[in-house]
Amino acid sequence: MDDPQPSLDLTNSPNGGRPKATEDLPQSKPFLGIRFECCRTYGRIYLDDSGTAYDGACPKCRRRVRVPVGPGGSSSRFFSAG
Repeated sequence: MDDPQPSLDLTNSPNGGRPKATEDLPQSKPFLGIRFECCRTYGRIYLDDSGTAYDGACPKCRRRVRVPVGPGGSSSRFFSAG
């Protein structure tokens, strides 16, 4: 005899099981996507607390990269670092 598939009742969970509204989610920190050529990998570097530069490291070899924020900025969010 086959057992019926278990069901999940979300009616008593917050939001009735629906995803949270965008305004309920924490704000994400600004980042740049970096292709680290040293290890041929992708990573993110995040805006520092002072808001003057994006700072981070290769996720494999930990080579540091710092990208200053300049006047005019850039519309690009993805870069390569040697």
